[in-house]
Amino acid sequence: MAAALAKLDEAPILAAANYGVLPLDVLSGVLLRLPADELCRLRLVCRSWRSLTSDPLFAKAHSSRHPHVVALHSNSGEVHVVDLSGNVLKRIHLEHRGDDLTTQLDLLYVVSFRSGQDHALNVVTGMVEHTTQRSSSTHTTVLGHVPSTGEYKVLRIQWGQRSEVITLGSGNNGGWRQRPRAPTIIAVSSRYMAQVGGVAYFMLDQPLVPADIEPDDIASFDLVTEEWRPTLIHGPLRQLTKYPIGVIYLCLAKLNDCLVMVHYNYQDVSGDLWFLEDIDKSLWIKRYSVRCEGGPLRDNQFHHPLLVLEDGRVVFFVDEYLRSYDPRTRTWADLTMMRGYHSVRMHHGSLLCSGKRGEGGAAVDATRRYKGLKRTVGGESPRKKGRRRRS
Repeated sequence: MAAALAKLDEAPILAAANYGVLPLDVLSGVLLRLPADELCRLRLVCRSWRSLTSDPLFAKAHSSRHPHVVALHSNSGEVHVVDLSGNVLKRIHLEHRGDDLTTQLDLLYVVSFRSGQDHALNVVTGMVEHTTQRSSSTHTTVLGHVPSTGEYKVLRIQWGQRSEVITLGSGNNGGWRQRPRAPTIIAVSSRYMAQVGGVAYFMLDQPLVPADIEPDDIASFDLVTEEWRPTLIHGPLRQLTKYPIGVIYLCLAKLNDCLVMVHYNYQDVSGDLWFLEDIDKSLWIKRYSVRCEGGPLRDNQFHHPLLVLEDGRVVFFVDEYLRSYDPRTRTWADLTMMRGYHSVRMHHGSLLCSGKRGEGGAAVDATRRYKGLKRTVGGESPRKKGRRRRS
């Protein structure tokens, strides 16, 4: 028994000593290949490994190699973080069952119609960071992030297009602020909204808007100034000489930090992905054309783009599956089944460390950590080694 305990006591020392065998860049390259849940367990090996895997730069590189989604699990009522192979990396228990969610970096905003409360959750810690009382007149809610300040804000739009904004984590002064009404009637579903670069974009409720507004016009709300853009953004269909009004379906998405309008044509079972290049000129570029499989598109076969992979494939959520489309070969491949999930969203943050302090703070912390790691040999700093020699 004593011998076994002695071996356990020696294990961390040996692990720390092994850290010095590999150069930092080599060790980092090895650890980057492992999934996030395994890296979280490997942090227990030694302080050096914990410091490396908690570094914001390492975490950013890791999340780019290991994309994952967040979704509400219908049976358990939990938020699940799922990789593209279907492995559940993290489970977050909710006090009240969620009905919808939006994401920004490391925060999730879970909407609960039945409880009357909405919650902002930190994906890394799983803790509730902010709770807001839900108004019965709210019909649209979106979580936004302001890159210039690092602030997280929630925009909610009440019936009658009344707008309110709250800054999360702002203490006693963080109440809802009344903002100007939306310029026209916006669509309710999350399919018709996206948040990119501190601006929230909304498609319009077409049957209720004036006749001179086109189906692909977009309203936008600036989360920095907390004002609606005075003019609508014209969609890409105006650039086409002719498009069939009765057989198209439009939605918004965020891909590679760009606003994307997805234009589905039910007639020829195809979809075009238009990227907004210039907001002031309403200039759009069509980068992908997708040929959808099967017969005529149905509502439950809605193809919602989530991510463009490094190899050029586009990941979609469609008909309870995560699927990838390769534009070079024009072929589809199933990645994993997502049966029992709803509100499937792309998570652009990391499970290894929280980046809530903003890119500036993360970069400073990263520099400090890497300098500390380079000074560390075998889990000990040179200063400590010097003390040990003198003693």
